[in-house]
Amino acid sequence: MFGVFSTKGFKDYLKPAKKILEGNWTGAYTKPSSSLYPHQWNWDSGFIAIGYAHYNERKAKQEIASLFDHQWPNGMVPQIVFNPKALGNYFPEPDFWQVPGGMLTSGITMPPLHAISCLHIYEYAVRKPDARAFLKTMFPKLMASHRYLYQHRDPDQSGLVYIRHPWESGLDNSPAWDGPLKQIVVDKATLPTYERQDLKHGVPAEQRPSNEDYDRYVYLVDIFRRLKYRDEDIYKSCPFLIQDILFNSILCKADRDLLEIGRILNEDTKEVEEWVNQTSQAISEKLWCPPCKKFESFDLISGKHIHTGTASSFMPLFAGAASKDQAEILYETINSISFCALHQGNCFTIPNFDMTLEGFDSKNYWRGPVWININWMISQGLRGYGYREKADAMNRDMIQLPIRFGFHEYFDSKTGEGYGSSNFSWTTALFLDLVHRYYDKDRPVFDRLKLRRTKRLNGKKILNQGHKSENSSPTNVAAHLMGCIVDLKDKFYDLNRGLVDYEAMKQSAEYDRYRAFTARLQDFDLTTLSTLQQKKAFWINLYNTIVVEGIVELGIRSSVREIGNFFSHIAYKVGEFSLSAEEIEHGILRANARPPYRMFPQFKRTDPRRQLSLETIDPRIHFALVCGSRSCAPIRFYDEEVIDEQLEKATRNFINSSEVIVLPEENKIFLSQIFDWYPKDFGGREKLLAFLLKYLDKPEKCDFLENHNDRLSVEYLYYDWNLNH
Repeated sequence: MFGVFSTKGFKDYLKPAKKILEGNWTGAYTKPSSSLYPHQWNWDSGFIAIGYAHYNERKAKQEIASLFDHQWPNGMVPQIVFNPKALGNYFPEPDFWQVPGGMLTSGITMPPLHAISCLHIYEYAVRKPDARAFLKTMFPKLMASHRYLYQHRDPDQSGLVYIRHPWESGLDNSPAWDGPLKQIVVDKATLPTYERQDLKHGVPAEQRPSNEDYDRYVYLVDIFRRLKYRDEDIYKSCPFLIQDILFNSILCKADRDLLEIGRILNEDTKEVEEWVNQTSQAISEKLWCPPCKKFESFDLISGKHIHTGTASSFMPLFAGAASKDQAEILYETINSISFCALHQGNCFTIPNFDMTLEGFDSKNYWRGPVWININWMISQGLRGYGYREKADAMNRDMIQLPIRFGFHEYFDSKTGEGYGSSNFSWTTALFLDLVHRYYDKDRPVFDRLKLRRTKRLNGKKILNQGHKSENSSPTNVAAHLMGCIVDLKDKFYDLNRGLVDYEAMKQSAEYDRYRAFTARLQDFDLTTLSTLQQKKAFWINLYNTIVVEGIVELGIRSSVREIGNFFSHIAYKVGEFSLSAEEIEHGILRANARPPYRMFPQFKRTDPRRQLSLETIDPRIHFALVCGSRSCAPIRFYDEEVIDEQLEKATRNFINSSEVIVLPEENKIFLSQIFDWYPKDFGGREKLLAFLLKYLDKPEKCDFLENHNDRLSVEYLYYDWNLNH
């Protein structure tokens, strides 16, 4: 039997996360970590500001402003701004970079995340006028940084900018750079002497770039400093020039956000609009490899795509640069064993490198672990293209990994163990963003609907009153109706996304045909449903389509909670009975059980509809009923011939999804609120454990639950009522 039940959720972990950022704060910026990275890093500060934006607007703005105080005259924002009080513990430092004017910065840049961060700060700002003033200050600096990239890193004006060092990508030792780096011949006799500092901070050598990699890193830096950082000369001489898919995808997204900032400020945005259009088109066309079915970086030295298996291939989703067809192809790879599929159970999503390829290493830096920042961007991209189930699963993994294993730099994609630096700032900041948005930004729609704005239906709205099809009789209406539901499913239900295209459905001939057949339900003889399998399939499908039709006919835009009594007042006339969605669920499918927060069963003793009730509750129906919301089961069609197998699969998928999270290290389990609303359906809380163990795939988690169930605390996850469109 479980121990403590509560609904605090993830909020308990906000305070320790904030304490980590406080410990890494220097007064002007936030160190990536207290040991290995003592200075200010370019894209780290972008991610860190995103976390601060939820609770400390001042620090969020200072984080970005401090970085841009060291922007080069040509507009470049450097990769590193060195703290003069912390020199001597990192390589390379200013004495090695030798940048013009003696500036305390490195001589390269990083992915331009900062317009994204600035817009994020504005969107979450409590004091909008102050945030707008910040945008006003930053806008010309952001414009200069983007203009530098397009003028100096895109000599052919293709819309794609190049990087000239692996460090500029942010993914220092990515497998993508193996080929280009191997083509660089290093004369060690002329190579400047250097001493690595990264291995002196307790990080195992096998988790860091090799000495051969570092020789080439140093070789490239030596070229830059010998050429006095003149971009035109470097372009002619540098043996490493890559149109990186990650860098350009972030640039494209930053262009879009810079465009929005310009609109907020009423600035001239024509130049930014041209950047957005040109870069998004170039990504979609030049960086798409049709035979590979993915996006790939382009090597300007060899004139070829770089064929590799990194997660960077998915970054055009974040940019909004992938076509719908390209996104569908990418999703097939993302949701596969290559990158840890939904419900796979033996991994965390998504690794930075294809798990099926030779060279995959679940713990080696950029060669297979899970990085929170990469996952954060890809999950946003997936959400933008409608793949919310996968995006939500990624978000839950990103939340649970730091809770279970600490706020590390990166995580083992198989075991979850944390590696690299501990108390890592961007992991912490993005965790804060994820948790805050889990309770706030991702689901503000119905939360912000005040009670006075919530509509209510006066009496039942019978949805199937209308013209009856002349091509069906009472004896075959159920079969025809199920055929119509299949047609709607094939055309308007996206089973990969678990979504419904309500707008397109309403205008379709298939929907008109479906509505005509639902009208015939008024003549349907319910006694023809003789077997339990027939009854379950019929009533589950009917419930789901009542909800879908109710959303369409009532013009619901954001959440079914726009209508306060939605489930109890949308109904069909079936035979001689009027049945709402609520009455089908609780009165029939739940064997006339008491609805949550009610004192009495759905049907009274004298209600003739009690004869329709199933004899016993099958708890698996909870993972088949579609409430039109993101946290309920994804929409499916149930067939009486195989309904038991379908319900088993639906239940197993749900329990191994992000709606059930087991945290052995915390002696805790997070559960969907479905288990809180319907405890008796699962045999009571004392039998809930057995139910979960029956379907949970991970053996180690099953062992943990069995051995610790008497001391295990249970938290309930927030239920997302936003519409599944």
